[in-house]
Order: sequence, then structure tokens, then C-alpha cells
Amino acid sequence: MRPLLYQFPHSPYCLPISRALEALGVGFDVVNISNGNRAELIHLTNGAYYQVPVLKVGDRLIFDSGGDGLDVPRFIDLEFGGGRLFPEVLEGLQQILVPHIENTVEIPVFKLADIHYIPSIPDPVERVMVIRHKERRFGRGCVDQWQAGQDALLAEAVALLKPFELIAAGQPFLLGAAPTYTDFALYGILANLTYNGWNRFPEGLPHLRHWFSRISIHTFPR
Repeated sequence: MRPLLYQFPHSPYCLPISRALEALGVGFDVVNISNGNRAELIHLTNGAYYQVPVLKVGDRLIFDSGGDGLDVPRFIDLEFGGGRLFPEVLEGLQQILVPHIENTVEIPVFKLADIHYIPSIPDPVERVMVIRHKERRFGRGCVDQWQAGQDALLAEAVALLKPFELIAAGQPFLLGAAPTYTDFALYGILANLTYNGWNRFPEGLPHLRHWFSRISIHTFPR
């Protein structure tokens, strides 16, 4: 059964899912959800969820039901990956690294992306709804503050990425010779940053740049 991925195309949480499916050779279709109107997700999940990603495989709906946000990639690994995304021997490391990537590294990076993404939303209602959603969490005028402080945000992002630069200098992927979900999680953060040419890949991270090129096209052996 061909999976159907409900997504925001630029999302740092959806980009790893689509890239992992591609790397595993899984054909899939996508539904791009309006960031200002999530009624389709609410109806689809019978009110249980309104965020992305949501994966539909046959009559099964997979979305985050717990605190770690990994229901979808773990399902993909069980269904299609054969344990390659979450090898048991690396489970402990991934439980440390993936939340760090998605909850800490992601924060300055998504702000650098949003200062380009939000003005690009053509529908004014959707654009205002997205801004209000951000302001509920980060305070009124936060998007303008991110725009004014983008040099500091970039410096913060680079500092958080430096440890991954050191790792990438010594091995092909973040946890060894083959990629795991940690690689796809970090790919999602950097693909969000550079989506649609919004930002350049940060300077001073040459090994991570090469790693990004590798994970962007990687396919697992059949």
C-alpha cells in the first residue's frame, strides 16, 4: 500500500520523513496542508491531532501520540526500514541526539527559515494566522525581532552545529558508516534552513556540508 504523507513541504519534521522514505526506496504521495487551516488534519484524525507529519498507510493513520515525536519514523522503520533507521545497538545514543536536534538545534534554525517563509505566504489570512501562532509562543512582534536579530540567530545555530561538524569530519554519517534517523533529523533542520533558497548553508562547516550532500541523495541497499 502506497503511503500518503500529510505535510508542510518546508517543515523540519516532515522533511526527514520524506527523505527517509526516498532513501528506503518507498514510493509515496503527499498532501500539502495549509498552515492556516488544518481542518483536513482534524477531520482525518477525528479531532485527535492537528499537526504534521501524519502518515496514512491503507486504513492506518500514524501520528505522534507520545512525548518523543517519533511515532512516524519508528513506524516507517518497522514497516519499511528493517531496523536501519533505529538499530537497537544505537537506541540510547539516538534517544539523546534526536531530541537535542529537534528541540534545541531546531530553535534558531526555524526562526531563520520563518523570516523568509512567513512573508512568502500569499494568502493574507493564512499569513496572519501563522504569525499569531508564533506570537502565542514567542511573544508579540517575534517575527520582526527574528528578522532584526538574524546575525545573532545564525551565530547561535552555527555554535549548535559545531559538534556535528566535528563528528562529520571523522565518519561518513553521524553514528557511523550508515545513516540512522539521527542523520535524517539533522537533515530536516538544515533542509528547512535552506529550503527554496531562503538561506545559504552556514559558513565554517565544510564537513557538515559534505555530509548534507551525502544524506540528501543517500539510498539504502535493497
